[in-house]
Amino acid sequence: MPTLGDVVPRNVAAERARKRWTQRELAERLGWARSTLSEFESGQRAVFANDLGLLCRVLGVSLLKLAEGADEIDDLGL
Repeated sequence: MPTLGDVVPRNVAAERARKRWTQRELAERLGWARSTLSEFESGQRAVFANDLGLLCRVLGVSLLKLAEGADEIDDLGL
């Protein structure tokens, strides 16, 4: 069963690709180092709650969209 930690990085990478942004471009928009984004998208860096709002804002998507595919989405009450 996929967790938020599994699906959010994958969904961020997919949304970045849809926008045709490089990791460097998205990282700059987030105020992160490119290596931080790379670690995030590969699952080597944990998904922190305080990152979710920033990711949603910069990517222009809802939290529900970033969490799509996670089993515990029902537990969030979204």
